[in-house]
Amino acid sequence: MLGHAMNTNARLALATATAALLLTASAGVARAMSWCAQPLVVHEWGVHVFDRGGAAAAGVPIPGHFHGPGDLARSRTPVREFEADSGERALPVLHFYTASPFNRGVIPVGVEVGFTAGSASSWFPAVDRLQPAAVANGPGAAAARAQLLAQRAARASDPRTWQGVAPPLPADPTRQLVWDRLDLTMDGARSELTATDAAWVQAARQIDGALWVNGGRESDRFLFYEGRTVERVPLKLRRAGGWRADHRAYVLENDGAHPVHDVFVVHDEPGATYVFTAPTIPAGGGVELVLEDHAVKDRDAATLGALRPRLVDPAHPRAPTEAVYEPDACVMDRDPAIPTEKAADHRLFDAEADLLLATWKGRLFPRGGTSIVYREDIAYLDQVTPLSIYTDMYHYPVVHRAGLALWRDVALP
Repeated sequence: MLGHAMNTNARLALATATAALLLTASAGVARAMSWCAQPLVVHEWGVHVFDRGGAAAAGVPIPGHFHGPGDLARSRTPVREFEADSGERALPVLHFYTASPFNRGVIPVGVEVGFTAGSASSWFPAVDRLQPAAVANGPGAAAARAQLLAQRAARASDPRTWQGVAPPLPADPTRQLVWDRLDLTMDGARSELTATDAAWVQAARQIDGALWVNGGRESDRFLFYEGRTVERVPLKLRRAGGWRADHRAYVLENDGAHPVHDVFVVHDEPGATYVFTAPTIPAGGGVELVLEDHAVKDRDAATLGALRPRLVDPAHPRAPTEAVYEPDACVMDRDPAIPTEKAADHRLFDAEADLLLATWKGRLFPRGGTSIVYREDIAYLDQVTPLSIYTDMYHYPVVHRAGLALWRDVALP
């Protein structure tokens, strides 16, 4: 994802190309042919909590200064209009990173979030626009999005795009939360941080390398949103053939349209704990397990300890510190009107994984009874909680989404 660090010659070449770009841009032409946009790494993590019956349930309490439906932030020029270059989903949090040489100042970013199976319930910082779920998820919005996608596709071949005179595109009508422009900064927050007792917020402010997110008169080291949802658990647990009281055999089936990953079935009873894991259960597939075959002595090691390495990117466990220069994978012709809307992976940096697990430690693998934890497929997340990430011509978003689901108080059949 991050490639190789630039050597001295590469840095000099990039600096020279950048100077040439700026001279060209000052003449009213913003198309660069000799430099590469740098990655803006966007990592999302969150947990979807379901109750015994598989319906959405409440998650972690959030600070009182976060927003619900109400007044909107004032904004400036939306990023998508910038000049172009050639249950309840609890605590979805976005962190932003970059090591680009252009980050000495401000990196503008626009974010749009949808909830196709529910409605937005809280967010931070304040949004520029709030679209009611009934409108965003209705047929009119779907038709308008189809038209918007056609307009986006036409921009690449429209010479006006590269001349800086193409008409601006609207926000996605299917998104409920719209931040037209936020400013990302590396050297500190622009506004005073709101005091909070929320441990996860305090920890998020300490993540090394994470950019500060500034919107209006609010700042923090993340962007946050939650939504109420009518989604249901796609898993079903039934007895397998040969089930006995001393040989409790089950089949865990996935009747959803997407695979589920990193599945943990945890069962506690007096004097024993059983933990079964499966790397993936494909859509329409299932796995068999016998509880007695999966007794564990160290519950935390078998649950939180086993989950952590499945969340961390082993090749890039920490935030980038060196700019990327890959001649064979150069990203050029960046048009800020075109957002990134597909996640590339699920893996996080180690500090993010630690924050996720620390925040949910007492809830993710509850003691007593039976619970099932799994990671939602990134294509499923893109479908039910679609994201649109915009940024300037100097950067391109690389999105990772780690969405865990907790089905608690499962009744063993």
